[in-house]
Amino acid sequence: MADESPTQGLPEYEYIELYNTKNYPISVEGWKLQIGSKELLFSSDTIQANSFLILCSNASKEDFLIYGDVHSLSSFGGLTNSGNRLVLFSAQGKTIDEIAYSDTWYQLDEKSDGGWSLERIDPMNFTWQEPNWRASNSAIGGTPGKQNSVFAENNDQVLPKIEDIQVMNSNSVRITYSEPMQELEVLQILNYELVQGKNLIFEIHKMEEVKTIIEIVFKDHLLENAKFKLEISEKVTDLAGNPLKSNLVEFWIPTLVHQGDIVINELLFNPLAGGSDYVELYNRTQNIYDLSQLYIGKKDENYLLTDSVKLAKKQILLHPESYLLFTADSLNITDNYYTSNTAVFHQVSLPNYPDKNGRIVLYTKDELIDDFEYYEEMHFELLATKEGVALERVNPDEETNLNSNWQSAAQNIGFGTPGMKNSVYSDIQETVEEVSLSSKIFSPDNDGIDDRLYINFNLEDDGFVANIRIYNSLGKEIRKLASNLYLGTDDKVYWDGLNSKRERLPIGIYLVYIEMFNPDGRMKTYKKTCVIGGKLK
Repeated sequence: MADESPTQGLPEYEYIELYNTKNYPISVEGWKLQIGSKELLFSSDTIQANSFLILCSNASKEDFLIYGDVHSLSSFGGLTNSGNRLVLFSAQGKTIDEIAYSDTWYQLDEKSDGGWSLERIDPMNFTWQEPNWRASNSAIGGTPGKQNSVFAENNDQVLPKIEDIQVMNSNSVRITYSEPMQELEVLQILNYELVQGKNLIFEIHKMEEVKTIIEIVFKDHLLENAKFKLEISEKVTDLAGNPLKSNLVEFWIPTLVHQGDIVINELLFNPLAGGSDYVELYNRTQNIYDLSQLYIGKKDENYLLTDSVKLAKKQILLHPESYLLFTADSLNITDNYYTSNTAVFHQVSLPNYPDKNGRIVLYTKDELIDDFEYYEEMHFELLATKEGVALERVNPDEETNLNSNWQSAAQNIGFGTPGMKNSVYSDIQETVEEVSLSSKIFSPDNDGIDDRLYINFNLEDDGFVANIRIYNSLGKEIRKLASNLYLGTDDKVYWDGLNSKRERLPIGIYLVYIEMFNPDGRMKTYKKTCVIGGKLK
């Protein structure tokens, strides 16, 4: 009885009932009951053969004596209404039984609201899962000290399965089973084999704090960035003798991540009203990384780390040339943005990124992996609103903090591509020309296709400074794009197709005039023509 109020007739206190399935009495002296993180110690007492023992607090003992044998425990309580984990240990520390109950087990709203106990259907079914539990049918809300009202034969026919496999390091993995397994076989080395390798198992040991988890230690280190298959014998069964649903499990051995291996690829920092920020990461290498080793944070105007969070408590693998997206509300993102890849969404309480400008940082305990300083002004200027519009990286192999490498997500795809290839993605253009344009025609309409004109510089020497002007077909200067701009040897500048007043320009031919000079007095000029195109109306 976890939720004793309102009472249906029983004493208004929490209680637990034990049943001795043996044909002989059992001493409970020195036993321990774990409720969540709290442990309670039994004093001297006995459960008679095929009989019941009611556990309760010292204060409620007298109220329960009319129902049968009672054993009170000091500090008894903590049976939270929504659910908790209960473990019963022998005096020698061996697990006798355990369950992790939930308020969903009642199956009826009127009973989950309080006053009804959860009863085990078949005491000879040792599974700790929901199918063997039900809300009491007793008119008074429970049956302490006698056979349960829902008692029936209910053989365990649920096949156990492997719920998770976590790589702890290069020579050990942890397997989580869906329920407790027969201990003799689950810890037997000969019941496990790596399918494609000769690496033998050194030892297997159980995790004392969680009885469904074992750790396998291999004799040798496993190869990084490799996939392995572990075959488990049919001898490994649950307590009822049921074999595994599938006896083959796969896992990968990740490698350590270093600066630039994973990059910030898309950022929503000004979500729609009631919405959630998101950060998309991209693995631009051929390696596999475990993102539970990564932290994400933000820096203030003094570049001091002010808030951060670990990306995952358990292993999350990021495969080569793949995406992972982190947000506080995955459902909100899927409701507001089209995506066909929700499998890469992970919920985490991200730092609150400012709407105007900020700095997002990705790091491990030992190394900075990537950081990005963003501004609202990086968005397409003619957007009616910046709210709900993601900033997308044009190319993951270009520098993170290169302004020309970021652009508003295209309007026609819904202003964001969470978990997918960016709408504004563009390949890096290789050119032998010293100065070149990305295309002859571009259309600044935010549809994700040639929205910008990129002016690419491929210079042999450092130290050049550029002035860039845009002229219309009548020879009138309509935009000073750059003045005394210091250029790197491999650099680019973009034009968004707007004039100096940030107004849309008409379709037509335009001249890009580039003047470059260096400290040695060398001067170069280039004239390049382009066309602003658009859709015919």
